[in-house]
Parts: sequence; C-alpha cells; structure tokens
Amino acid sequence: MHFKPSDDRTVMPLVLRLMQFLGVWDEHGTRYPYKYIVVFLCYCFGILIPKVFSSYPTREATIRSYSELILETNVYGGMLMFYLRLDYLKPLVAEIRSFAAIIFRHNQPTIVQQNLVQLNLHLHKYTLGYCLYMCCVCTVYCVTPLWSNFTGYMATTTRGNVTSGSSYEFILYHEQDFYWLNNRTSLKGYCVFTVVMFPIMYLCAATGTVKVVAVFNTIKYCETMLRVVVLKIQHLRTVPDVRQRADGMSEVRQLHQRALRCAKLLELTLQPLLLMQFILCILVWCSMMLYFTVSAFNVKLVNMFLLFLFVSIETLGYCYLGAQLTHESFNVGRALYDFSWYDFDTSMRKHISFMIMRSQCRVGLTAAKFCFVDMEQFGAMLNMSYSFFVVVKDVF
Repeated sequence: MHFKPSDDRTVMPLVLRLMQFLGVWDEHGTRYPYKYIVVFLCYCFGILIPKVFSSYPTREATIRSYSELILETNVYGGMLMFYLRLDYLKPLVAEIRSFAAIIFRHNQPTIVQQNLVQLNLHLHKYTLGYCLYMCCVCTVYCVTPLWSNFTGYMATTTRGNVTSGSSYEFILYHEQDFYWLNNRTSLKGYCVFTVVMFPIMYLCAATGTVKVVAVFNTIKYCETMLRVVVLKIQHLRTVPDVRQRADGMSEVRQLHQRALRCAKLLELTLQPLLLMQFILCILVWCSMMLYFTVSAFNVKLVNMFLLFLFVSIETLGYCYLGAQLTHESFNVGRALYDFSWYDFDTSMRKHISFMIMRSQCRVGLTAAKFCFVDMEQFGAMLNMSYSFFVVVKDVF
C-alpha cells in the first residue's frame, strides 16, 4: 500500500476497498450480503450484552462502562446505517464516477482536471494516514492497560500479597463482566478476557475508521464537484468566441445538475448516520465529562480521553465539511452572477437564471432533516451537552 494511488484518476479506490473488506460495499457483485451483519453480531455478543448485564463495583465503573457502550454503539450503529443505505450509496458513487469521466476528457481545461487529480491524491494520502494513526491509537489503547496490569501484578506478587492471583484487581480494556468469567481478580479469567477483547477492539477501531473516511471522502468529493463547476465558469470568461462559451455553458449546466444530484444522494445516504451521530455524541460528551469529574488520573482516564478525542474530532469533521459543502453551493451562484450572462441568447439566459435561483437554495447535509450539519450546529451541540452535564452532575 502506497501513499499514492496506482491511478490518480480513480474515484476513492482505497475507501471502497476498505468498505468492501467490512462487507459494506459491493464493487463487483461478489459481496457476501451478511458479512457486516457478522461484524455487528460481534459487537452485540462481545460488548452490548456483557455491558448491559454486568454488575459494576462502583459508580465510576458504571459511568465508564455506559460511556464506552454509547461510543461503540455510535461506531457499529453508524456503519450499520451506511450498510442499510447502500441503495443510495451505489448511485452516488456511480454519479461521482460519471462526473469524473466527463472532467478527464481531452477537451477539458487542464486546471479543472488537475483539481480533481489533486483531490484524489490528497484523499488517498489522508485516508491512509488516518488508518495508520488509528492503528497506533488502538495499539496504545490496548497496550497501556496490559503493561500496567503486568507491572502491578508482578509487584504485588513479589510482596507476597497475591494468592493464586485472586486479590489483585486488573484494569480492564472495557469496563464490563464477560459472561461466566471472573475477569477482574482472576489471572486466568483476565487472560481469557484479554484474548477475546483484543480482536474486538481492533475490529471496533477498523469499523470506526472506515466509517469516518467513507463519510469524509464522499462529502469532500461532492464539495469538489461544486468547486469544479465554479472553475469551469471562471474558465469560460477567458474563451473569446461566443459560440464556444455557449457550448461550455451548456456543459456547465449539465455538470451542475450532476453535482446537485450527488449532493442529494449524499444527504439521503448520511441522514440516519448523522442523526445517530449527533444524538449519541451529546450523550458521550455528557457521560465522559461526568466521568472526568469523578475519576482520578490513571490509565483508565487516559483511555477514556482517547475515546473522547475520537468522537469529538469525528463530529467536528462532519460539521466542518457540511459547512464547506454549503459554501461551495453558494459559490456557484456567485460565479454565475458575475459571469457575462447577458451575452447569451434568451434560452441560455433562462437556463442561467434558473441555475442562479437553484444555487440560492441551501445544499448541505442534514441529520434526518431535523437540522443542518454545520459549525453552528456543532456549537449548539456543545452547549446542549454541557447543560445536560450540569444537570446530571447535580444528581450524582
């Protein structure tokens, strides 16, 4: 795997390959239809059921456990929403590929083609870099408690305070019991629990990573499609022949329609995912802030802070890219209005005026049409989660 794609004109090759690995994408019609269901069942039997039916020794452990459960539900449930919206995702990818095929024709301006090539290179590099970053974070998350348990257990054993490993309480990767195992004070139970949870934790990290890069890549592509429309309009200003400009404007109109179709398909694809993201993110923020106030500084707190950063950066990225998508849609209208549209015939003027009117309608992402996904909504989520935290803190 390289930091440069084998073909810099291919649309999202790495992301689609990762989605195919999890069973969420069907590239050649050979996908096992229930592959991701197996992944989701691993979450249900490895995390959900044990956490719900666990008995927790302290209030701090209870808060930590349900914070983890909410975050992991957001990861696996969000990818499940992606899986269930495959009927919208397939035409979205097909439209993006058709748009790219038009841009890479020989008669297109070089600056427009280079814009799309640079997008492919950047997305591939950032996607691969994010995958490596998440692999490192997951490794730190797994190794830190393991090393702490090893040193603590050996120190306690050396002092002669442990009999058959029954009095030392191990730091768990996930705050939960695991069916019949005594994974808190038994060395054998802890080892079995660790062997089972290691692949589940890496599977959780892989699922969350694929979810993030898939959403980021599709949003960025739709945003760039609108930017390409703006570049095409700006390029037409340099064309001296009126007839060529008229032909170019007809093509711009077609590209604009394709970009709007992609934006609509993107919104339909992400609506349930973003609604779940917003609701669970507020709950995660509230529960984790509560945990930070009741917990001392230790390995558990460090691991919880890593999870807190993950969900915060993910939500911030969605809101930022949603705002950028809306901004680019308005830029199309500005570019058309600044263009010498009065040089065209009556029919083309009508088309241009309709494009200007259409660009004034907000294009963006919504959380199941309840609210737009942008930076303003991110600020509102922060205020709401802090308000919930203040109320819950008074109760506890």
